[in-house]
Amino acid sequence: MFYFLDGTHIFQAGNLLFRVHASILGDKSLAFRDMFAASQGTQFQEVDGSADDKPICVPLQVSESAFELFLSVCYNKWRPDVLKIPNNTVIQLLELSDMYICKDARVYAVRHLQRQRYSLEPTQLISLALKYNIKDFFPHAFERLISARINDISDEERHTVGSIVWNTMFKVKERLDVHRRIIACEAPPMVHAATCMKKTRCEEDWKQLWWNGMGRFLLDGRNPQPYKDAMERFEKLDIGEINLDCWKAVLYTVKAQSAFDHERTLITRTADNLAKCLIVEPSFEDFSHPID
Repeated sequence: MFYFLDGTHIFQAGNLLFRVHASILGDKSLAFRDMFAASQGTQFQEVDGSADDKPICVPLQVSESAFELFLSVCYNKWRPDVLKIPNNTVIQLLELSDMYICKDARVYAVRHLQRQRYSLEPTQLISLALKYNIKDFFPHAFERLISARINDISDEERHTVGSIVWNTMFKVKERLDVHRRIIACEAPPMVHAATCMKKTRCEEDWKQLWWNGMGRFLLDGRNPQPYKDAMERFEKLDIGEINLDCWKAVLYTVKAQSAFDHERTLITRTADNLAKCLIVEPSFEDFSHPID
């Protein structure tokens, strides 16, 4: 697909040869631009890339399909099955974008991985974000890491995210656990409606319902519920002798309070701060060619 008879340079990836144009690659890649500029005027006629038997060899860890995808980005010429490209190939494209300083390849790879983020483990996403300085999917990956079971994360995965992210994750989980226990144990205050004739019994039933319902949902040792799911289940419980108007009013209060938003706010703020401290995205100031 990328062997042009009028091409100026020959590359080899795996067992495939690619004959491409220096003008195209130099336009998309700062590394190739400098390499081709340095080779101009050389006194040697047979330099790497000048013939099929003297190709420029792509690093061995890069597959044929990954280099072909890189050229697809450079030429904006795509195979029909481009939407079925495996994540591993796109990750290799990300490596090539870093190696060859190619903005368009990076943009394409990041967009693809962002769309496919749920098919990748959070530890892998964080590792990619840190290695290639990508902020886009770091908050999503950190949020999933917070909710993951620690025993399901291997030592190798733990090392890939680094000690700063790993230790921060534990601190956030501890704060969230404390907050969850407080929410489970302390029922919001009941403000009785004018129609409530049995305030004491209404108050007692409310506190009992909160502990037996919301407390159990949030602290269930086998299957603790997220706040949203716990609230949906809680609303369906039998309210006993709680006055109906009191029940409606206190539910409104519970839903309006920011206590349930604390988890997401803390995770989002922490992820943003980590990304700000650990990730410095490349500027690509020399490029002005946005990808379609």
